[in-house]
Amino acid sequence: MNEWITGPRDDADERWRRVVAAALRAAYAWSVRRRFPTAMREVAMMTGVVMEAHGPGRGPASPGALIDCLRSPLGELPAFDGSGESEDSAIADAVLLDSHDRLTPEVHDLVCEYARPLAGTFEAEAWLPTWTRMHADHIRQQAFAALIETRSQQDYVASRKFLIDHPAGSREELAELVSTTGVRVVSRGYTEIPAERRYHVTPDTEWWWPCPVCAWPMEVTGLTVRCRYRPHASVFRIVSGKTPLSRPGLTPVDEGPRVARPEARPVRDAVCLDAGVWRFVVVPGASELRLCRALEKQGARVRLWPDLDSYDLHVLAGPDKFRIDVKEYRSVHRLIADLRAKQPQARVLLPQTHEHQLDAVKSALPSLAVTTETRFRAEVRRALKKGGTT
Repeated sequence: MNEWITGPRDDADERWRRVVAAALRAAYAWSVRRRFPTAMREVAMMTGVVMEAHGPGRGPASPGALIDCLRSPLGELPAFDGSGESEDSAIADAVLLDSHDRLTPEVHDLVCEYARPLAGTFEAEAWLPTWTRMHADHIRQQAFAALIETRSQQDYVASRKFLIDHPAGSREELAELVSTTGVRVVSRGYTEIPAERRYHVTPDTEWWWPCPVCAWPMEVTGLTVRCRYRPHASVFRIVSGKTPLSRPGLTPVDEGPRVARPEARPVRDAVCLDAGVWRFVVVPGASELRLCRALEKQGARVRLWPDLDSYDLHVLAGPDKFRIDVKEYRSVHRLIADLRAKQPQARVLLPQTHEHQLDAVKSALPSLAVTTETRFRAEVRRALKKGGTT
């Protein structure tokens, strides 16, 4: 009877996933309700999805009740009573809206990995970002569609590296780089720096800062500046310039790894990639390029994204060859589910910031070939010594 909403499968885990996906869309819509007149319709529609997934007499029964739930840990929703993926404690602890009804760091950092299309809902509004309504794989496929049109491996690698190395910058500088290199850009291209990533000084003076790790604009909250992807851990505090027109500076406020302090850049004429492309192409891509360069520095030869992305790294070290697929998920439960759904074409590698997920992955998928960045780099070092390269 409800298959127009549920799809062909409707078990407890499927209903739980619908609740998380609808909660994400409702939280975003509520946070922008003053900017977009149809945002409340989106909240109402997502309330319907949540009510259907819970069943009669369970869960929030009105848009206001749903929004109240989004200001508390998601795990308090009845849908989290069960087994399987609903045991994801990180998602259960996530709060989507803060006391000012702004999206919390967990939304961009973690919960977006559970975004998905929802059957039975109206066509998504133009203002609804891809990362709130599309699965990560679909965002990547959409982004890469323009990059593979020529079917040239060389063109594909150059264009994908360009996106990762240049996720934001001056419109003029980016246009010149695209023109001189001949790379292709994603279909949506670049857009204006989002308001929440700007530091407003005067009506005509605004600044933004690139993340030291991924180079995408960091979020500005009051005088605090940080990348909303938590493994890019640096947090800074703004230091005002000598005059309102002077370039402001940053000083670190956490005790994490030391990184270079990014320089403020003017918002005027600045652009950046879509947030979905940042989160699911640039973020993992930054780890892939960093690992590639580290392996090359060790003496290995590395090819990126062979056969138009059959896997991530083809590594030659001495007499040995390695095929590596880098997997960077904040939710280990989401990672395991995706690995079950789609068999990887190479050995899975967890980057340094995610090595703690190894035991959970091996326990859930004992037959999967999986390693960590630390272990793999040691393996490459031994292979190079065996081949007399180092």
